[in-house]
Amino acid sequence: MEEDIQYSTVEFKSGASAPKDNREDLTVYSSLKIKKPLTSETQNKEDDVIYSQVVPRKMFPSAPPNQNEPIYSDIKKGKPKIKKENAPTKKNPEADFDTISKETTQTAVITAEVQTSGSRFHLLLVCLGIICFLLCASIIVVIFYFTMETNKQKQNLSNLEAKNEQLTLEKRYLQNQTEYLTADKMLFENQTKEMTVNMTIQQTQIEQLRNSSDKLNRMKAAIFKYSTFPVDLFCPDGVCQTCPKDWIQFQESCYFFNHFISPWKTWDESRQLCRSNNSDLVVISSQEEQKFIKSRIKYYYDEWHGYWIGLRRINNNWIWVDDSQDTLGYWKNPGSSEDFVHVVHDGPLNQSWVQLRNGFQNRFICEIKAFIF
Repeated sequence: MEEDIQYSTVEFKSGASAPKDNREDLTVYSSLKIKKPLTSETQNKEDDVIYSQVVPRKMFPSAPPNQNEPIYSDIKKGKPKIKKENAPTKKNPEADFDTISKETTQTAVITAEVQTSGSRFHLLLVCLGIICFLLCASIIVVIFYFTMETNKQKQNLSNLEAKNEQLTLEKRYLQNQTEYLTADKMLFENQTKEMTVNMTIQQTQIEQLRNSSDKLNRMKAAIFKYSTFPVDLFCPDGVCQTCPKDWIQFQESCYFFNHFISPWKTWDESRQLCRSNNSDLVVISSQEEQKFIKSRIKYYYDEWHGYWIGLRRINNNWIWVDDSQDTLGYWKNPGSSEDFVHVVHDGPLNQSWVQLRNGFQNRFICEIKAFIF
């Protein structure tokens, strides 16, 4: 019995040429028919044909040009066509089997390489597609982001411009208000200055009124010191003075020195004239007053003529016209028997009182209390 041998043949029906640009993929088609030994199950059945498509890249650079048909290989399953002259013999079965196995192995290797190259190419295309998709998506996202940011910045710029315009209007309004306030301030300052001046004037007037009131109160108190106040003497023309006109003030008294040339008067006549002016002959009560009197009298006619003073002898006592007793005794002729006294210009300060009779005629000195208020 002959051994059943399974073998396959590869038939390349038409070779495909390489693309003109050397960059397109080369497609190879093959059909395999597997031949098995004849059995009772398969004798009356048609041959089964298996086709496979292999897409290698640049596998056949030496393909003949101008041929676009794919390459087919048929592997038929059925009885092998064995010619008697080429049929294997029992003498060398191993050699024929090795040849067939080598051809089968080479065909399988070529097929596997073509399939692997196609898978890698498909994977590369998928990766490139994914990368392109991601790049496009990234670019779209970036463009969308920058578009959004640009719109946002434009909106912010528009808002800022609106705010700037509003602030400009507010600034102008505030400037106008500032000008108005400045003008009002200047007006208020002027009014304040006027009010200050008026207040100063009013304060001065108030002070004057207060002084006048105080002065009136003092005048009132001073008037009460007089038994009969000589208004015409101290207040001529309605203006009151400390001393009457032509009178000289010393301390708290006013003095009138009669310097008339003539007619001279006796002691009684002199006193009467003083009383007619609400005064009396002078009363000397201190050395300072004596010095003041001595400095104001004048020398006239001779050394025995002088000015009557308000001192006289009563019951052998020297009494002043205010009823006070003399304690000074500035006598120039202390041993005289005359009862009336006048003061002379000549002689020392403490020896200038001269005793005379009442009928002797002299000038005189009147004294009145000063109107101090």
